[in-house]
Amino acid sequence: MDSELQRFVRESLARGLARAAIRDRLLAAGWRPSEIDAALAAYAEDEFPVPVPRRRPYIPARVAFLHLVLFATLYVTAYNVGAVLFALIERWLPDATAPYGGRIEIVRSAVASLVIALPVFLWMNRLIARGFVREPEQRGSSVRKWLTYLTLFLAALVLIGDLVFLVTRLLSGELPPRVLLKVAVVFAIAGVVFWHYLRDLQTEESDSHEPAARASWIARIAVIAAILVVAGGLWASGSPQRARRVALDEQRSNDLQTLSGELDRYWQDRGVLPDSLTGLADLPQGPYRLVATDPVTHEAYGYRTLDSTSYELCATFDAASEKLDPATEGRQMRSRFHEHTAGRVCFPVRVSRIRRP
Repeated sequence: MDSELQRFVRESLARGLARAAIRDRLLAAGWRPSEIDAALAAYAEDEFPVPVPRRRPYIPARVAFLHLVLFATLYVTAYNVGAVLFALIERWLPDATAPYGGRIEIVRSAVASLVIALPVFLWMNRLIARGFVREPEQRGSSVRKWLTYLTLFLAALVLIGDLVFLVTRLLSGELPPRVLLKVAVVFAIAGVVFWHYLRDLQTEESDSHEPAARASWIARIAVIAAILVVAGGLWASGSPQRARRVALDEQRSNDLQTLSGELDRYWQDRGVLPDSLTGLADLPQGPYRLVATDPVTHEAYGYRTLDSTSYELCATFDAASEKLDPATEGRQMRSRFHEHTAGRVCFPVRVSRIRRP
């Protein structure tokens, strides 16, 4: 409350002036009705000779804590919704100038963040709303207003930066439809946040409940959209069971690649291939890295010689390997062991004929 306005109201009441007369004078001077009503409401309507101040509500540290957590989870939710949508756009519209590689892990990380941050945000929002019902004065919390204006500032910066991003990516040669979709995502997220909290501030200043009701519907739609984004991210990243199968198959492929390298080194050292994988151990030229068993079944990988310079390595895979995006094919370093079908697969390998001195 403005200190000058508060002092004027107090002195006027102390002199016995009617509240209606004080209000009319302040309105004529250009003060807002909400400001005048708040200044008058600060003193009890009592016929005591001295104006009796009403109790001013104390905004506890708990309210500040709730608002800090609310806005922190809002930022996390908004950022990761954008990350998931960006990944989906890049998967839907592949571009050789901006490959999709590694996005699956980004999607999984973003979905994990949303699974935690979104429920916490909704819970904090509910707790704060209940606090407003019990003590409407909590809306005047300075922490809340500062964080709201900070959020508006950040949303405005994101919108400005979004336009810079549009021009930069277009000049870099990325596909225009792909860039425009990303820009639309950022505009939607930042725009909804900016509009919601701007209307919230305007509602407090105008004392109107209609904009707040409209903003609550926008907020509900935004929450539903965020939940749909989580579902889309889970679909894009696959189920946890499939992710585990892919990780185990990746380990098997890496084991076969390691074995191939050690067999090649053995042939360069000895001039012959070993009869079995156990022949790689306890050699004076070693030690050789012997990773010869499956990480789950602990059964030995298959090995047999085809001729003096060729051999075969076999493993049992849980699923077929995923094909690379056309935009990234040829850019990722993948050995022959990373291209396989489900079930038992054998890979013929020929050693290098270059002998080390």
